Amino acid sequence: MTRHLYLLRHAESAEKQSGQSDKDRSLTPRGLRECVVIGTHLYQQNISFDCILTSAAQRAEDTARFVADAMKMDTEKISVVEELYEASSRTFFQFLSGLDDRFNTILIVGHNPVITYVTEYLTQSEIGDMATGGVAVIKFNIHSWKEVSQGNGELENYTHPGILQPD
Repeated sequence: MTRHLYLLRHAESAEKQSGQSDKDRSLTPRGLRECVVIGTHLYQQNISFDCILTSAAQRAEDTARFVADAMKMDTEKISVVEELYEASSRTFFQFLSGLDDRFNTILIVGHNPVITYVTEYLTQSEIGDMATGGVAVIKFNIHSWKEVSQGNGELENYTHPGILQPD
């Protein structure tokens, strides 16, 4: 069975302000544009997600919502997952292996460096530092998400707003 995992680094966010929690950082105007560019690209590729899972950080939640809007998707498919915020690689992998097998195409919105590391680990491909708004498409030939492991994913595509719509 073919399953697809889309790993999306949140779009560009504002610097942390004095007294502000890192979790509360919002997207910049450029970050909002990145969401529209990536969401439009996914929509034009006729991509549809069974679910969208996002870190609980405001910038990740906003990225998920604006990308879904650009894809004309129901934002009810978005679930906020507390453990994805500041997740270690180990936590992220445990989360992946626990994904619901009813879902074949999943988008996860997260943070660097773990989002880049997980992409490279699963695909044995080198993408470097994933750009803000960057999305990696990983294909698995597995029956269950519990089978996700090092090198058993194929990097089908990696793109980001700077490639799709240079400044």
